[in-house]
Amino acid sequence: MLEVYLGIFFVVVIKDWFIVSYSLVFYIMYLLFSLNQEGEDMIKLIFILLSVWLVIMMLMSVSQNLKTSDLLFIFIWLLLSLFTSFYVETLIMFYLAFEMSVLPILLILFGWGYQPDRLEAGFYMLMYTVLFSLPLLLKIFYLDNLHMSVGTLSFLMFLMAFLVKMPMVGVHYWLPRAHVEAPVFGSMILAGVMLKLGGYGVFKLSLIIGDFLFNYSKTLIIFSILGGVIFSGVCFIQSDLKLLIAYSSIVHMSIVLSGLMTMHELGLNGAVMMMVGHGFCSSGLFCILGLTYNRSMTRSIIMNKGFISMIPICSFWWFLFCSSNLSFPPCLNLPGELFLCLSIIVYNNYTYMLLALFGILSSLYSVYLFSFSQQSFSWNFFSFKSFSLYESLLLILHWFPLNVFIFDLSVLKFY
Repeated sequence: MLEVYLGIFFVVVIKDWFIVSYSLVFYIMYLLFSLNQEGEDMIKLIFILLSVWLVIMMLMSVSQNLKTSDLLFIFIWLLLSLFTSFYVETLIMFYLAFEMSVLPILLILFGWGYQPDRLEAGFYMLMYTVLFSLPLLLKIFYLDNLHMSVGTLSFLMFLMAFLVKMPMVGVHYWLPRAHVEAPVFGSMILAGVMLKLGGYGVFKLSLIIGDFLFNYSKTLIIFSILGGVIFSGVCFIQSDLKLLIAYSSIVHMSIVLSGLMTMHELGLNGAVMMMVGHGFCSSGLFCILGLTYNRSMTRSIIMNKGFISMIPICSFWWFLFCSSNLSFPPCLNLPGELFLCLSIIVYNNYTYMLLALFGILSSLYSVYLFSFSQQSFSWNFFSFKSFSLYESLLLILHWFPLNVFIFDLSVLKFY
Protein backbone atom coordinates (compact mmCIF):
# COMPACT_ATOMS: atom_id res chain seq x y z
CA MET A 1 0.00 0.00 0.00
CA LEU A 2 3.01 2.30 0.39
CA GLU A 3 3.26 2.85 -3.38
CA VAL A 4 -0.39 3.86 -3.54
CA TYR A 5 0.01 6.43 -0.75
CA LEU A 6 3.13 7.84 -2.41
CA GLY A 7 1.24 8.07 -5.71
CA ILE A 8 -1.53 10.11 -4.09
CA PHE A 9 0.91 12.57 -2.58
CA PHE A 10 2.75 12.87 -5.90
CA VAL A 11 -0.55 13.80 -7.53
CA VAL A 12 -1.06 16.51 -4.92
CA VAL A 13 2.45 17.93 -5.35
CA ILE A 14 3.34 17.41 -9.03
CA LYS A 15 1.53 19.62 -11.52
CA ASP A 16 2.33 17.61 -14.66
CA TRP A 17 -0.98 15.77 -14.72
CA PHE A 18 -0.31 13.89 -17.96
CA ILE A 19 2.77 12.09 -16.64
CA VAL A 20 1.34 11.43 -13.19
CA SER A 21 -2.07 10.24 -14.37
CA TYR A 22 -0.70 7.89 -17.02
CA SER A 23 1.89 6.38 -14.70
CA LEU A 24 -0.57 5.89 -11.86
CA VAL A 25 -3.31 4.49 -14.05
CA PHE A 26 -1.11 1.88 -15.67
CA TYR A 27 0.49 1.03 -12.35
CA ILE A 28 -2.93 0.38 -10.82
CA MET A 29 -4.02 -1.65 -13.84
CA TYR A 30 -0.88 -3.77 -13.53
CA LEU A 31 -1.42 -4.20 -9.78
CA LEU A 32 -5.02 -5.29 -10.25
CA PHE A 33 -4.31 -7.86 -12.95
CA SER A 34 -1.10 -9.25 -11.48
CA LEU A 35 -2.14 -9.98 -7.89
CA ASN A 36 -3.84 -13.35 -7.48
CA GLN A 37 -6.11 -12.53 -4.57
CA GLU A 38 -9.26 -14.48 -3.79
CA GLY A 39 -12.45 -13.97 -1.85
CA GLU A 40 -12.84 -11.00 0.46
CA ASP A 41 -9.24 -9.82 -0.05
CA MET A 42 -9.83 -9.43 -3.78
CA ILE A 43 -13.02 -7.43 -3.19
CA LYS A 44 -11.17 -5.14 -0.78
CA LEU A 45 -8.41 -4.61 -3.32
CA ILE A 46 -10.91 -3.86 -6.08
CA PHE A 47 -12.72 -1.16 -4.08
CA ILE A 48 -9.52 0.39 -2.71
CA LEU A 49 -8.11 0.75 -6.23
CA LEU A 50 -11.44 2.12 -7.45
CA SER A 51 -11.27 4.74 -4.69
CA VAL A 52 -7.71 5.73 -5.63
CA TRP A 53 -8.57 5.93 -9.31
CA LEU A 54 -11.64 8.12 -8.86
CA VAL A 55 -10.00 10.45 -6.34
CA ILE A 56 -7.27 11.04 -8.95
CA MET A 57 -10.00 11.79 -11.48
CA MET A 58 -11.53 14.21 -8.99
CA LEU A 59 -8.23 16.03 -8.62
CA MET A 60 -7.88 16.26 -12.39
CA SER A 61 -11.41 17.65 -12.80
CA VAL A 62 -10.91 20.52 -10.32
CA SER A 63 -9.96 23.83 -11.93
CA GLN A 64 -6.74 25.48 -10.78
CA ASN A 65 -8.49 28.39 -9.05
CA LEU A 66 -10.41 25.95 -6.81
CA LYS A 67 -7.44 23.72 -5.97
CA THR A 68 -6.74 25.09 -2.51
CA SER A 69 -5.00 23.43 0.41
CA ASP A 70 -8.36 22.98 2.15
CA LEU A 71 -9.77 21.00 -0.77
CA LEU A 72 -6.64 18.85 -1.04
CA PHE A 73 -6.85 18.09 2.68
CA ILE A 74 -10.50 17.02 2.24
CA PHE A 75 -9.51 14.74 -0.64
CA ILE A 76 -6.83 13.04 1.45
CA TRP A 77 -9.24 12.74 4.39
CA LEU A 78 -11.83 11.17 2.10
CA LEU A 79 -9.31 8.72 0.67
CA LEU A 80 -8.07 7.65 4.11
CA SER A 81 -11.63 7.10 5.36
CA LEU A 82 -12.42 4.98 2.27
CA PHE A 83 -9.22 2.97 2.73
CA THR A 84 -10.14 2.32 6.34
CA SER A 85 -13.70 1.31 5.45
CA PHE A 86 -12.58 -1.27 2.91
CA TYR A 87 -9.54 -2.50 4.81
CA VAL A 88 -10.66 -3.10 8.42
CA GLU A 89 -11.89 -6.49 9.60
CA THR A 90 -14.14 -5.71 12.58
CA LEU A 91 -17.66 -4.37 12.20
CA ILE A 92 -17.25 -1.60 14.77
CA MET A 93 -14.19 -0.16 12.99
CA PHE A 94 -16.01 -0.46 9.68
CA TYR A 95 -18.95 1.44 11.18
CA LEU A 96 -16.70 4.27 12.40
CA ALA A 97 -14.94 4.62 9.04
CA PHE A 98 -18.28 4.27 7.25
CA GLU A 99 -19.65 7.27 9.15
CA MET A 100 -16.41 9.24 8.90
CA SER A 101 -16.53 9.10 5.09
CA VAL A 102 -19.74 11.20 5.08
CA LEU A 103 -18.01 14.26 6.52
CA PRO A 104 -15.67 15.06 3.56
CA ILE A 105 -18.61 14.86 1.15
CA LEU A 106 -20.59 17.14 3.45
CA LEU A 107 -17.75 19.69 3.53
CA ILE A 108 -17.44 19.56 -0.28
CA LEU A 109 -21.20 20.09 -0.57
CA PHE A 110 -21.22 23.04 1.83
CA GLY A 111 -18.03 24.69 0.63
CA TRP A 112 -18.13 24.19 -3.14
CA GLY A 113 -21.84 23.71 -3.89
CA TYR A 114 -23.69 25.83 -6.44
CA GLN A 115 -26.86 27.13 -4.76
CA PRO A 116 -27.95 28.19 -1.24
CA ASP A 117 -30.09 25.03 -1.22
CA ARG A 118 -26.87 23.07 -0.63
CA LEU A 119 -27.33 23.62 3.12
CA GLU A 120 -30.68 21.84 3.03
CA ALA A 121 -29.26 19.08 0.80
CA GLY A 122 -26.37 18.56 3.22
CA PHE A 123 -28.79 18.44 6.14
CA TYR A 124 -30.84 15.76 4.36
CA MET A 125 -27.73 13.70 3.62
CA LEU A 126 -26.47 13.93 7.20
CA MET A 127 -29.82 13.07 8.76
CA TYR A 128 -30.49 10.12 6.47
CA THR A 129 -27.04 8.57 6.80
CA VAL A 130 -26.58 9.14 10.54
CA LEU A 131 -30.07 8.44 11.90
CA PHE A 132 -30.56 5.24 9.91
CA SER A 133 -27.13 3.95 10.92
CA LEU A 134 -27.68 4.24 14.68
CA PRO A 135 -29.74 0.98 14.81
CA LEU A 136 -26.79 -0.78 13.15
CA LEU A 137 -24.48 0.42 15.94
CA LEU A 138 -26.91 -0.97 18.50
CA LYS A 139 -27.08 -4.31 16.71
CA ILE A 140 -23.27 -4.56 16.47
CA PHE A 141 -23.05 -4.30 20.26
CA TYR A 142 -25.65 -7.05 20.69
CA LEU A 143 -24.48 -9.26 17.81
CA ASP A 144 -23.81 -12.19 20.16
CA ASN A 145 -27.51 -12.33 21.10
CA LEU A 146 -28.72 -12.59 17.50
CA HIS A 147 -30.78 -15.71 18.25
CA MET A 148 -32.85 -13.68 20.74
CA SER A 149 -33.67 -10.86 18.29
CA VAL A 150 -35.11 -12.35 15.12
CA GLY A 151 -37.75 -10.78 12.92
CA THR A 152 -38.25 -8.13 10.29
CA LEU A 153 -37.35 -5.29 12.67
CA SER A 154 -33.94 -6.78 13.48
CA PHE A 155 -33.39 -7.42 9.78
CA LEU A 156 -34.04 -3.76 8.96
CA MET A 157 -31.93 -2.54 11.89
CA PHE A 158 -28.94 -4.43 10.49
CA LEU A 159 -29.44 -3.34 6.88
CA MET A 160 -30.99 0.13 6.97
CA ALA A 161 -27.66 1.99 7.18
CA PHE A 162 -26.50 0.27 3.98
CA LEU A 163 -29.85 0.57 2.22
CA VAL A 164 -29.74 4.35 2.73
CA LYS A 165 -26.17 4.58 1.48
CA MET A 166 -26.79 2.57 -1.72
CA PRO A 167 -29.57 4.00 -1.75
CA MET A 168 -32.68 1.83 -1.92
CA VAL A 169 -35.91 3.23 -3.32
CA GLY A 170 -37.87 4.76 -0.45
CA VAL A 171 -34.84 6.07 1.42
CA HIS A 172 -33.25 7.71 -1.60
CA TYR A 173 -34.45 11.29 -1.25
CA TRP A 174 -31.11 12.65 -0.04
CA LEU A 175 -29.16 11.47 -3.11
CA PRO A 176 -30.78 13.52 -5.93
CA ARG A 177 -30.66 16.66 -3.79
CA ALA A 178 -27.01 16.07 -2.93
CA HIS A 179 -26.09 15.48 -6.58
CA VAL A 180 -27.88 18.60 -7.81
CA GLU A 181 -26.20 20.87 -5.26
CA ALA A 182 -22.74 19.25 -5.27
CA PRO A 183 -19.93 20.35 -7.62
CA VAL A 184 -18.84 18.02 -10.39
CA PHE A 185 -16.01 16.43 -8.42
CA GLY A 186 -18.36 15.88 -5.48
CA SER A 187 -20.89 14.08 -7.68
CA MET A 188 -18.09 11.99 -9.19
CA ILE A 189 -16.94 10.54 -5.88
CA LEU A 190 -20.48 10.34 -4.49
CA ALA A 191 -21.68 8.15 -7.36
CA GLY A 192 -18.35 6.44 -8.00
CA VAL A 193 -17.39 5.20 -4.55
CA MET A 194 -19.72 6.35 -1.77
CA LEU A 195 -22.71 4.37 -3.07
CA LYS A 196 -20.47 1.29 -3.21
CA LEU A 197 -19.94 1.48 0.54
CA GLY A 198 -23.54 0.36 0.95
CA GLY A 199 -23.07 -2.67 -1.29
CA TYR A 200 -19.79 -3.57 0.39
CA GLY A 201 -21.47 -3.25 3.79
CA VAL A 202 -24.21 -5.71 2.77
CA PHE A 203 -21.53 -8.13 1.57
CA LYS A 204 -19.50 -7.76 4.78
CA LEU A 205 -22.59 -8.32 6.91
CA SER A 206 -23.57 -11.39 4.87
CA LEU A 207 -20.26 -13.04 5.82
CA ILE A 208 -21.33 -12.87 9.49
CA ILE A 209 -25.12 -13.27 9.52
CA GLY A 210 -25.82 -14.42 5.95
CA ASP A 211 -28.36 -17.09 6.95
CA PHE A 212 -30.35 -14.60 9.03
CA LEU A 213 -30.41 -12.07 6.16
CA PHE A 214 -31.40 -14.76 3.63
CA ASN A 215 -34.47 -15.76 5.65
CA TYR A 216 -35.96 -12.25 5.45
CA SER A 217 -34.68 -11.07 2.05
CA LYS A 218 -37.54 -12.10 -0.28
CA THR A 219 -39.71 -9.00 0.25
CA LEU A 220 -36.68 -6.71 -0.03
CA ILE A 221 -35.61 -8.29 -3.34
CA ILE A 222 -39.04 -7.85 -4.95
CA PHE A 223 -39.44 -4.33 -3.56
CA SER A 224 -36.01 -3.28 -4.86
CA ILE A 225 -36.69 -4.58 -8.40
CA LEU A 226 -40.08 -2.84 -8.43
CA GLY A 227 -38.42 0.36 -7.29
CA GLY A 228 -35.90 0.08 -10.13
CA VAL A 229 -38.72 -0.30 -12.67
CA ILE A 230 -40.58 2.72 -11.25
CA PHE A 231 -37.51 4.94 -11.15
CA SER A 232 -36.58 3.95 -14.70
CA GLY A 233 -39.87 5.60 -15.65
CA VAL A 234 -39.09 8.59 -13.40
CA CYS A 235 -35.91 9.20 -15.43
CA PHE A 236 -38.05 9.99 -18.51
CA ILE A 237 -39.73 12.98 -16.86
CA GLN A 238 -36.58 14.71 -15.65
CA SER A 239 -35.62 18.01 -17.23
CA ASP A 240 -32.34 18.35 -15.30
CA LEU A 241 -29.55 16.23 -16.76
CA LYS A 242 -27.89 15.84 -13.37
CA LEU A 243 -31.11 14.60 -11.78
CA LEU A 244 -31.54 12.07 -14.59
CA ILE A 245 -28.05 10.65 -14.03
CA ALA A 246 -28.64 10.61 -10.26
CA TYR A 247 -31.87 8.63 -10.64
CA SER A 248 -30.12 6.23 -13.01
CA SER A 249 -27.67 5.48 -10.18
CA ILE A 250 -30.60 4.53 -7.95
CA VAL A 251 -31.90 2.21 -10.68
CA HIS A 252 -28.54 0.45 -11.02
CA MET A 253 -28.12 0.06 -7.27
CA SER A 254 -31.60 -1.47 -6.98
CA ILE A 255 -30.61 -4.46 -9.12
CA VAL A 256 -27.28 -4.70 -7.25
CA LEU A 257 -29.11 -4.88 -3.92
CA SER A 258 -31.50 -7.55 -5.20
CA GLY A 259 -28.62 -9.67 -6.51
CA LEU A 260 -26.65 -9.35 -3.28
CA MET A 261 -29.61 -10.37 -1.12
CA THR A 262 -30.01 -13.65 -3.02
CA MET A 263 -26.77 -14.77 -1.29
CA HIS A 264 -25.79 -16.57 -4.50
CA GLU A 265 -22.35 -16.81 -6.09
CA LEU A 266 -23.65 -15.27 -9.32
CA GLY A 267 -25.21 -12.42 -7.34
CA LEU A 268 -21.96 -11.58 -5.57
CA ASN A 269 -19.84 -11.68 -8.72
CA GLY A 270 -22.41 -9.67 -10.67
CA ALA A 271 -22.82 -7.11 -7.88
CA VAL A 272 -19.09 -6.36 -7.70
CA MET A 273 -18.81 -6.16 -11.50
CA MET A 274 -21.82 -3.86 -11.64
CA MET A 275 -20.56 -1.64 -8.82
CA VAL A 276 -17.12 -1.26 -10.40
CA GLY A 277 -18.61 -0.62 -13.85
CA HIS A 278 -21.15 1.81 -12.48
CA GLY A 279 -18.41 3.60 -10.55
CA PHE A 280 -16.54 4.43 -13.75
CA CYS A 281 -19.63 4.99 -15.90
CA SER A 282 -21.56 7.24 -13.51
CA SER A 283 -18.45 9.24 -12.62
CA GLY A 284 -17.74 9.67 -16.33
CA LEU A 285 -21.30 10.85 -17.00
CA PHE A 286 -21.07 13.46 -14.25
CA CYS A 287 -17.65 14.50 -15.56
CA ILE A 288 -18.81 15.04 -19.15
CA LEU A 289 -21.93 16.79 -17.83
CA GLY A 290 -19.64 19.19 -15.96
CA LEU A 291 -17.61 19.85 -19.11
CA THR A 292 -20.83 20.49 -21.04
CA TYR A 293 -22.15 22.78 -18.29
CA ASN A 294 -18.93 24.84 -18.43
CA ARG A 295 -19.83 25.68 -22.03
CA SER A 296 -23.62 25.98 -22.09
CA MET A 297 -24.04 27.16 -18.45
CA THR A 298 -27.23 25.13 -18.08
CA ARG A 299 -28.16 21.58 -17.11
CA SER A 300 -31.59 21.68 -18.72
CA ILE A 301 -32.25 18.90 -21.21
CA ILE A 302 -34.46 21.37 -23.14
CA MET A 303 -31.67 23.92 -23.53
CA ASN A 304 -28.82 21.47 -24.21
CA LYS A 305 -29.52 20.41 -27.77
CA GLY A 306 -27.63 20.10 -31.02
CA PHE A 307 -24.15 19.49 -29.62
CA ILE A 308 -23.50 16.94 -32.35
CA SER A 309 -23.31 19.77 -34.89
CA MET A 310 -21.37 22.19 -32.66
CA ILE A 311 -18.96 19.96 -30.67
CA PRO A 312 -18.88 16.50 -32.27
CA ILE A 313 -16.25 15.27 -29.79
CA CYS A 314 -18.69 16.10 -26.97
CA SER A 315 -21.43 14.00 -28.58
CA PHE A 316 -18.91 11.22 -29.13
CA TRP A 317 -18.16 11.00 -25.41
CA TRP A 318 -21.84 11.29 -24.51
CA PHE A 319 -22.51 8.36 -26.84
CA LEU A 320 -19.77 6.20 -25.30
CA PHE A 321 -20.89 6.75 -21.72
CA CYS A 322 -24.62 6.53 -22.45
CA SER A 323 -24.06 3.24 -24.28
CA SER A 324 -22.06 1.99 -21.30
CA ASN A 325 -24.87 3.12 -19.01
CA LEU A 326 -27.28 0.81 -20.87
CA SER A 327 -24.81 -2.11 -20.53
CA PHE A 328 -23.66 -2.18 -24.15
CA PRO A 329 -20.62 -4.43 -24.78
CA PRO A 330 -17.74 -4.37 -24.07
CA CYS A 331 -18.81 -2.47 -20.96
CA LEU A 332 -18.28 -4.14 -17.58
CA ASN A 333 -21.93 -3.43 -16.72
CA LEU A 334 -23.01 -6.12 -19.23
CA PRO A 335 -21.69 -9.23 -17.41
CA GLY A 336 -22.63 -7.64 -14.09
CA GLU A 337 -26.25 -7.15 -15.11
CA LEU A 338 -26.46 -10.64 -16.66
CA PHE A 339 -25.10 -12.30 -13.54
CA LEU A 340 -27.43 -10.29 -11.29
CA CYS A 341 -30.50 -11.18 -13.35
CA LEU A 342 -29.49 -14.85 -13.42
CA SER A 343 -29.04 -14.93 -9.64
CA ILE A 344 -32.49 -13.40 -9.11
CA ILE A 345 -34.12 -15.87 -11.53
CA VAL A 346 -32.37 -18.76 -9.76
CA TYR A 347 -33.72 -17.37 -6.48
CA ASN A 348 -37.29 -17.06 -7.83
CA ASN A 349 -38.39 -18.19 -11.30
CA TYR A 350 -41.40 -15.89 -11.37
CA THR A 351 -39.32 -12.70 -11.48
CA TYR A 352 -38.32 -13.02 -15.15
CA MET A 353 -41.14 -10.79 -16.44
CA LEU A 354 -40.30 -8.09 -13.93
CA LEU A 355 -36.62 -8.30 -14.83
CA ALA A 356 -37.44 -8.09 -18.55
CA LEU A 357 -39.41 -4.88 -17.93
CA PHE A 358 -36.55 -3.56 -15.79
CA GLY A 359 -33.99 -4.29 -18.53
CA ILE A 360 -36.02 -2.55 -21.24
CA LEU A 361 -36.80 0.61 -19.26
CA SER A 362 -33.32 0.94 -17.78
CA SER A 363 -31.89 0.87 -21.31
CA LEU A 364 -34.35 3.27 -22.88
CA TYR A 365 -33.68 6.21 -20.57
CA SER A 366 -30.01 6.16 -21.62
CA VAL A 367 -31.14 6.37 -25.26
CA TYR A 368 -33.48 9.20 -24.23
CA LEU A 369 -30.63 11.01 -22.47
CA PHE A 370 -28.34 10.90 -25.50
CA SER A 371 -30.88 11.62 -28.23
CA PHE A 372 -32.61 14.56 -26.52
CA SER A 373 -29.38 16.24 -25.40
CA GLN A 374 -27.26 15.76 -28.53
CA GLN A 375 -29.61 15.57 -31.52
CA SER A 376 -32.13 18.12 -32.80
CA PHE A 377 -31.36 21.78 -33.45
CA SER A 378 -30.23 24.31 -30.87
CA TRP A 379 -31.79 27.76 -31.12
CA ASN A 380 -29.66 29.14 -28.26
CA PHE A 381 -26.08 28.15 -29.07
CA PHE A 382 -24.00 28.57 -32.19
CA SER A 383 -20.42 27.59 -31.33
CA PHE A 384 -18.33 26.49 -28.37
CA LYS A 385 -14.72 25.80 -27.55
CA SER A 386 -13.94 22.18 -28.33
CA PHE A 387 -12.67 19.73 -25.72
CA SER A 388 -9.01 20.14 -24.89
CA LEU A 389 -6.53 17.27 -24.82
CA TYR A 390 -6.53 17.42 -21.02
CA GLU A 391 -10.32 17.05 -20.87
CA SER A 392 -10.25 14.17 -23.33
CA LEU A 393 -7.58 12.48 -21.18
CA LEU A 394 -9.85 12.77 -18.17
CA LEU A 395 -12.68 11.05 -20.05
CA ILE A 396 -10.38 8.36 -21.49
CA LEU A 397 -9.24 7.47 -17.98
CA HIS A 398 -12.91 6.83 -17.11
CA TRP A 399 -13.80 4.91 -20.25
CA PHE A 400 -10.70 2.72 -20.64
CA PRO A 401 -10.98 0.67 -17.40
CA LEU A 402 -14.75 0.47 -17.82
CA ASN A 403 -14.36 -1.42 -21.10
CA VAL A 404 -11.09 -3.33 -20.66
CA PHE A 405 -11.92 -5.52 -17.63
CA ILE A 406 -14.45 -7.54 -19.61
CA PHE A 407 -11.61 -9.14 -21.58
CA ASP A 408 -10.38 -10.90 -18.43
CA LEU A 409 -13.32 -11.46 -16.10
CA SER A 410 -11.30 -13.99 -14.11
CA VAL A 411 -9.65 -11.07 -12.34
CA LEU A 412 -13.10 -10.13 -10.99
CA LYS A 413 -14.13 -13.65 -9.99
CA PHE A 414 -14.13 -14.10 -6.24
CA TYR A 415 -15.47 -17.56 -5.40
